[in-house]
Amino acid sequence: MLPSRTAGQQGPVAAWVSTAGWASGARRVLGSSWIVTPMGIHQPEVARRAGSHIKLATPIAPTWRRHVPNLAKTLAKDIRQYQRARSFRVATSGPWSTTDITFVWQRHDLFHDAGLRLAQQLGVPSVLFVPATLVWESQQWSVERPGWAPWIERHGETAKLMQADLVACGSEIVAAQVERLGVPAQRILITPSGVDPDLFTTTQSTANKTPAAMRRDLRVDDRFVIGWIGSFRRFHAIEQAVLAASKVENSLLLLVGDGPERATIRRYARELGVPVRFTGTIPHERVPEYLAAMDVGLVLAAEGQPFHYSPLKLAEYLAAGLPVVAPDIAQIRDRITDGVDGVLSTPGDADVLAGHLKQLRDDPILRSRLREGALDSAQRRWSWDCQIERVITALGELPHRNRSSRQS
Repeated sequence: MLPSRTAGQQGPVAAWVSTAGWASGARRVLGSSWIVTPMGIHQPEVARRAGSHIKLATPIAPTWRRHVPNLAKTLAKDIRQYQRARSFRVATSGPWSTTDITFVWQRHDLFHDAGLRLAQQLGVPSVLFVPATLVWESQQWSVERPGWAPWIERHGETAKLMQADLVACGSEIVAAQVERLGVPAQRILITPSGVDPDLFTTTQSTANKTPAAMRRDLRVDDRFVIGWIGSFRRFHAIEQAVLAASKVENSLLLLVGDGPERATIRRYARELGVPVRFTGTIPHERVPEYLAAMDVGLVLAAEGQPFHYSPLKLAEYLAAGLPVVAPDIAQIRDRITDGVDGVLSTPGDADVLAGHLKQLRDDPILRSRLREGALDSAQRRWSWDCQIERVITALGELPHRNRSSRQS
């Protein structure tokens, strides 16, 4: 169950792309899966394409919206979300009617419980995936809800968290917030973002462009290509990549994706004289091609700012065999072994980051060693299939909870 829409969002839409990953893993492990959204029922490939369509863009807001206080916008958004949640219901009958359902998975969103309701009606376990507890996350980004935040958290989040059989959290920080809201620790599972192994095997074996051809098309010449992929948003701290690249001779930034901060990053790169290639949103199935054109991939974190999410880009860098430089913070240290399958860097310090980049530029043997370590790590630990298998194991270890019998 994916409650969100792609309409009005700027690509890539992480919720759709990562949900497609979960569903593809479920299909490989269990045989079948479906993604149910307010826009219809999709197979993983369709959802992946929808979430990374090159024409996805945020509509231009009318001028009058600039004069509306942020508080009013937040309230209107919460009301709209409540209305959408009440209207999103899924019948027990569907393409899954003749299938023995293992569990119903739902991505967490305010007020939404369609997947939890369906699981109860079918008499099967429910899994609520929580990339972040949303009221808490909004507070981290200084979004105010004076007076109604406790009500939203209690009725829009806590009630749904308590209803789920298993709460799968993207990181330990998110799990701590889920536990704060009352979910017992034994019903919480940490499930970091994974990678679709089919995307990084079959795609590369087809007639898609080779790394050399991609580098020619992107006009990177013989430069050291520092890559980043994702949505251009403030909390991704992409300006650090620009500043670090300005200190690394013969380098070029390859920034894949789009978002509201793209124009700001473009201006900053011009000010510092940093060569940059902006690709815009690309179809997600072409991600391996772009990663293969890079010499190193970056994960970034702003100094002193919250970093609670599990970056999809990290798993994909590893699966592509791309040397990674990532911030030395708890949830990254759990996934990267410094010097083995990546390099850990001081969060928010562009000088230290530049030093690591220079070392990688000048040491092809180190890059080769990290490439081998990344591939090994991705294959052993970071596929979506692994996360699905861990969910199934965790569900099997939970005490029985009364559910209604399956309806036909």
